[in-house]
Amino acid sequence: MTIPPFNELGYLPPGVYEVSWMEMMQRFGTNNRRLRLMTGLAAALRKLAQAGCRRVIIGGSFVTDKKDPNDFDGWYASFGLDLDVLDPLFSEDIESQQQVFGGTLFEQDFYEDFFQTDRQGRPKGVIALDPQTMMSK
Repeated sequence: MTIPPFNELGYLPPGVYEVSWMEMMQRFGTNNRRLRLMTGLAAALRKLAQAGCRRVIIGGSFVTDKKDPNDFDGWYASFGLDLDVLDPLFSEDIESQQQVFGGTLFEQDFYEDFFQTDRQGRPKGVIALDPQTMMSK
């Protein structure tokens, strides 16, 4: 799926955009700061893939037109995860993930719709990835 242009607020139009890692890199890896965040996100996605994760949603300022986002935010689907394989970082405090990955991925149960609106309640789009597709690369 093609990632649509940003709207007048600098957001993706409302919706969930299923993309490949390459599409994500091409669209959001546009400067050194974003590339550093993409490296951390890739490490987090690989760890989730090893535990059997099939879906991650990325939202927050990382998927906006903000030139230098502070971090990435999102959630991962916990259905079918092998909890014995899941890296303990995903059950630790937010600061631990921030230090290691440069962003935070939360368990789906609490955040499914959270990233699809801004703080004023305005709708915005998010990116969906399957971490398993990264394992073959």
